[in-house]
Parts: sequence; structure tokens; C-alpha cells
Amino acid sequence: MGLKIDTAVYSHIGRRKNNEDNFFLDGLYMERDQMNKGGQYHAVKKGDEQIYAVCDGMGGAEFGEEASLRAVQRLKEYKEKCRQPDNTGNLNQMIDEASRWIDDISLAKGMESGSSGSTIAMLIMKDWYFRTVNVGDSRVYRLRGGLLERMTKDDSEVQQMVDRGEITLDQAWQHPRKNVITRHLGMPMEGEALMPSVSMRLDLNQGDRFLICSDGLSDSLHDSVIRRILTEQHTPQATAAQLVRTALSEADNMGVASDNITVIVLDVLEAGGQDADVKRIRKLSAARAGLAAASVLLAGGIGYEVFQLIQFLNSSY
Repeated sequence: MGLKIDTAVYSHIGRRKNNEDNFFLDGLYMERDQMNKGGQYHAVKKGDEQIYAVCDGMGGAEFGEEASLRAVQRLKEYKEKCRQPDNTGNLNQMIDEASRWIDDISLAKGMESGSSGSTIAMLIMKDWYFRTVNVGDSRVYRLRGGLLERMTKDDSEVQQMVDRGEITLDQAWQHPRKNVITRHLGMPMEGEALMPSVSMRLDLNQGDRFLICSDGLSDSLHDSVIRRILTEQHTPQATAAQLVRTALSEADNMGVASDNITVIVLDVLEAGGQDADVKRIRKLSAARAGLAAASVLLAGGIGYEVFQLIQFLNSSY
């Protein structure tokens, strides 16, 4: 049994003049002329490797729109060309390259480095496991067995306060500086690489429900409300629509102009179970054993080509 995902996305401009959000739906994203219109999309995707993401641009005027668009364009290229898209080293390189490309927007306009930027919250699914990648304060949540869990940690000032034990998560949600982020794609790095937060490979279960969202949702809705909607609504389409409608309503009730809101809801209909796990472990064990044997041969001055081949196979896992 392979991987089968039922997914829906809803992007809404909110009460803003332009939509700086974009998304990546395993190959689909919004072109520039579609972003302000937003829209709803639905797909049932099969395939042992799938990638989803939400990107929230910043910089004002057209700069935020261009930043998030470049982020998803780079992600599409990455999915199409990278042989190991879930590899940590490849992910680090892709994020850094996207960040530098986004910073070119600022530099080309004669602005300071880092003037335009984008967040990214990314979910990679591969047969029996998933990984998350994030920079900024867009989020990935997982609903499993009725328990809602944040799978990413915000790069923000208030999250640092939470980590230091100065405030609680509930206090962070209401904090006046909750929108101040500490990292984003396009930030000046002074020659260093921008390193994203990349999770371990975590097990993927049939029945899991994931949510990827920009802060237009999480700023308006407490996690308890998000959990209730994710639990009550049956289809990804209905869930995504209800999340957006509720966030818009709550922002209006609080007397604030809603930010752009983009959500992706993903239901795991099928996942490769323990058999896929066992096969992978056996392959990995065999590759490591071969690597050790090749190292012995190499020490004796023979077998260099074999060593290179097995080293490549080992790195694939």
C-alpha cells in the first residue's frame, strides 16, 4: 500500500489590499495574477513522495507577493529535479538558495538586504513517514487521535520568550509582539547559509490529518478552535473553508483587519505501514554493512569504485 493523500487548500486575501501568501500543493501554486483572487483547490494525490507548503511574503507593495512566489517556484524546481528531496543537506541547500534569490528582489530595487522576505512551512511525505521544514511563523499542525500538535516551532520573539519560560503559549497568542519574527527567507546572512528547522523522519499513519497555515489563521484562531474545526469537519474542502471563514469572522469581532489567510488541509487515506519501514531498515543495514566492507577494502588499496557506489547508496537513506 502506497501513499494516498486527500488535500484541499484555501487562500484568501483577508481584509488587505493584496495577497502576499502563496502555497505549494505538490506541484501546484498560484501565479502572480492569481494571488489576489486567491481561491480553493482540491486534489487526491497518489505517489510515494509528496510535498506541500505555505509561504507568507513580507515587504509591502509588490515585494511580499514576489517573495512568496519565488519561494514556491524554487520549491517546484526542487521537487522536479532533486533525486532526494527529503535529504537534510538538500533541504538546507534549497532553502538557502531560495533565500538568496528572494533577497535579490530587495537588492535589485536598491533597498537594504532583507527588505523583502517570506516564511515557509513545508511538509514532505514519503510512503511511511513525514518531515517538516520551516523558517518563520507559518505552521504545520497534526491531528492524530483527537490530539492537535504543532509540528513546527515559530521563529519569533514570543516563541523565544516561551522557550525561556517567561510567558506561556496562551500568553504568546495574545502578546502584542507575536508577529515579530526572527528568521525569514530573504534575510541578510553576511555570507553564512540560512539553515531551516528540519524535523526528524516521523511515522505517518492512516487517518492522520495535517494543517499547514499562514499566521493569518493562527493569529485569529486559538489552537483549541483550530482543533475543534479540524475534528468536526469531515472533508478537507469543508475544513479549509470553515477555518478561513471562522478566522475572518474572529478578526472582525476583534476589530482588526484580517491578514491574508492560507490553509492546506491534508488527510492521509493510505500510508505504507510497517512493511515499508522494515524494507527501508533492511536496505539501510545492508548499505551500512557494505560501506564498512568497502572501507576495509579501500584501506587495503583496492575497491575505490565499489566504495564510492556504496557510499552513495548509504547517503540515500
